[in-house]
Amino acid sequence: MAADLHIHIFEGITEKDLAGFFANTWGSKYFNLGRGSSWDDPSRRKVGNTPQIWVGGVSCLKAALFEDSESFIPDPVGAISELVGEDLPVIDDSFIVKIKEAMAIPNETGYSLANAEEIVVFLEEHKGKRVFTISW
Repeated sequence: MAADLHIHIFEGITEKDLAGFFANTWGSKYFNLGRGSSWDDPSRRKVGNTPQIWVGGVSCLKAALFEDSESFIPDPVGAISELVGEDLPVIDDSFIVKIKEAMAIPNETGYSLANAEEIVVFLEEHKGKRVFTISW
């Protein structure tokens, strides 16, 4: 099963919303087996409606099942996911340069990637705001 990594702008939501959204995400700092969240949880809609841009295709499930991230997670996507992490970094010039560098890493997989310049334009428009990623 393939998914898509998106960069989202942390706008109009709180960390409590992120905690609700990622409560079922194993490995997330927000993982909370007791909290859980359903598809109709209001935090899912709020988080899903934040400004976002597609980065590229990925299959984290296949990567985990086959213990083969090189085949199922494009290096640019992996680099961006690690760069953003879960600490809600602020978009500044340095961050944009790092994203550009990540998008320039060769893609050895069959998964598609976004246009790097479109991502840069999106980030420039939201400079000074915090970001997070979601793999949908």
